[in-house]
Amino acid sequence: MAETRRAGEGSGALAHCASTIFVSAFLLFLVQPLIARQILPWFGGSAAVWTLCLVFFQVVLLVGYFYADWLSRRPLRTQAIVHALLLLAACAMLPVIPDAAWKPTGQGDPATGVLAVLAATIGLPYLAVCTTGPLVQSWVARLHAGDAPRQAKVYRLFALSNLAALFALVVYPFVLEPVFALRAQAIAWSAGFGLFAVLAIVSVLAVARAKPSPVAAAIHAPAAVPASPLSWADQALWLMLSALGTVALLAVSAFITQDIASVPMLWIVPLALYLLSFVLCFDSDFWYRRWLFWPAVLVLAPVMGWYLNTPQRSLPIPAAIGLFCAGLFAICMVSNGELARARPGPARLTRFYLLLSLGGALGGIFAGVVAPHFFNGYWELPASLAAPGLILLWLVRGRQQWVWFGFALAVVVGFAAFLRMDAVAVSTNVFYASIAALACLAVLYTAWRARSWAAGAGLAGVLVSAIVAWLSIASVREADNRTMLRVRNFYGALRVEQFGIPGAPTASRRLMHGVISHGEQLQGAVQRRLPSTYYGPESGAGLALLTNRGASQRVGVIGLGVGTLAAFGRSGDTFRFYEINPRVTAAARSHFTYLADSAATVEIAQGDARLLMQQELEAHGSQRFDVIVVDAFSGDAIPMHLMTREAMALYRRHLLPTGVIAFHISNRHLALAPVVKRLAEDVGMQGVRIGFKPAPGNPTLEHASEYVLLTNDGRFLQDPVVRERGEAIDATGVATWTDDHSNLLAALQWTIKP
Repeated sequence: MAETRRAGEGSGALAHCASTIFVSAFLLFLVQPLIARQILPWFGGSAAVWTLCLVFFQVVLLVGYFYADWLSRRPLRTQAIVHALLLLAACAMLPVIPDAAWKPTGQGDPATGVLAVLAATIGLPYLAVCTTGPLVQSWVARLHAGDAPRQAKVYRLFALSNLAALFALVVYPFVLEPVFALRAQAIAWSAGFGLFAVLAIVSVLAVARAKPSPVAAAIHAPAAVPASPLSWADQALWLMLSALGTVALLAVSAFITQDIASVPMLWIVPLALYLLSFVLCFDSDFWYRRWLFWPAVLVLAPVMGWYLNTPQRSLPIPAAIGLFCAGLFAICMVSNGELARARPGPARLTRFYLLLSLGGALGGIFAGVVAPHFFNGYWELPASLAAPGLILLWLVRGRQQWVWFGFALAVVVGFAAFLRMDAVAVSTNVFYASIAALACLAVLYTAWRARSWAAGAGLAGVLVSAIVAWLSIASVREADNRTMLRVRNFYGALRVEQFGIPGAPTASRRLMHGVISHGEQLQGAVQRRLPSTYYGPESGAGLALLTNRGASQRVGVIGLGVGTLAAFGRSGDTFRFYEINPRVTAAARSHFTYLADSAATVEIAQGDARLLMQQELEAHGSQRFDVIVVDAFSGDAIPMHLMTREAMALYRRHLLPTGVIAFHISNRHLALAPVVKRLAEDVGMQGVRIGFKPAPGNPTLEHASEYVLLTNDGRFLQDPVVRERGEAIDATGVATWTDDHSNLLAALQWTIKP
């Protein structure tokens, strides 16, 4: 009877612990976009804000795992008291709604302000949530003390936590965000945290009650053997594998969303695959098979490297996305599968998770903070493709001396080929095929001499790393001859491309951010002064600037691009550009002449437009613009804080009563015209859609464009051109976007425009 009762108590305690872990992981994943979206409009809505949030969450996660590792070595009673105090202190910080007192004043470093508001609003609740996974798993390990088989299954709870994170990933953008306002989400999350706190306390009490008797533990326990100390090699491997998965995730996500297709919410796919790999690898040893996933990585990594080395991006977009998602999944399965194989016993559980957290934090800081400062492109992507081969060599190290022979052979062949690359007379494909054949022969020869496929696998890994590095270097040296400038920072990677002979009338230059064009300019002495791309005279912006034009104009433009709209400037006009990315400003000045050629006075305000306009209003009053052009919605991650009721109120205060607001909404994936129309109705303005499709082969490089013009000026609305070209917009069923609630999913066009 006693044993039956203890078994029942143990099952109940395990159910409590599993519920606690699931709820904590679900809350952990929900709070990150929730809190970031609340503070985004305060600090400009830039990519830097998201990056700082990411760094904050990773650092707190690391601190939480340190805390769990330290506390797990204490008596259970001490753990219960200390953790309960942390939970109570975290509850005192609820709800997770930032205090308006933390809004920036425009003075000081914005980064400091972001970190301060995060710490004050979510610091302790996030710390309490992120410590729960490893801590509760250590409680379950105590529950099954002396039962080695059941102790080994404690890592399945880690798979459960990642399953909860995957569930949260789907629920937030597709269920919670479209339906609930941010304040309601924050209150609901805070209520969920209260439930989690109760579950955590109940779990530790249940574990304490269900603790096995000393007699039972003695029966089932093996002979006491002191735990061997962890080797530095094992801990280094955990760090490398954890960092590899994080870097690959961030690098692939950035590449496919900016360089392959600017599709909204596409970032969900790689993140879901990353979490799925954790679920599979830590659920059971059944899912991870070395014979399947290592060859997949060794095949897909060079193919992905080849794609990076093809300037024309020869694969169709769906195939390219599929290739990189498949490669990411294979890399994540390898990194997390090897982590699952190398996991220590439950006595080392919290140290294992601590090092996983440290590796993830280092990988995130490298890809999210270091790389944008020191790389001019997404070079962390080829690094993550080359790393698995080196890790494979590390795994088979010391087992076969022939691995080192093969390594030397691969280096010699690769180096000789690289030196001769520019002198090869045959086609590039034949040359690459020859090198690949030599590499395969080297692998087979090494495996045959060593009488072990482990040696061949090690050599194959080295060859893959060499091939990826080779392709990456080749892409810099020779793959893209038309690139004049390649730079990168927090806001992404930019490049200036040259078409035709520099200086020729038909030559042109284009500024690209991934696959998004920021403008193009012809190079001829006359042609370079003509507005092009989305900003020609017949575009919505051109119509707003040329209709009922006064003797002089004051124009505000959100989004500089290459400065094309400055071509409309006359003597006496003022064009004030708001540009958040200093790299764009530098490129517009150094490689394009629209700003220098303009007869108008050109001003550039560096920073987020909404934040700057608010500061200008408070310091100097209204800018009294005749026209405001809002040009920030061509990509996938649109700055929604520039298209809300609060943003419209700010624009109107800077606009003359007869002024026009021109929203540039040319976007292949989002139907934004109804959203802008609803904003116009909300503030009592009239709105018309202006579409333009140029004739094929037009000499001024004009592109098809879509604008919505908002105004209360009757003369403008009655202008014959506006009446002829203006189209009515149906905004039925569209809710007004606010800082507290916006529904990007509803604006998504499932049928993509050509």
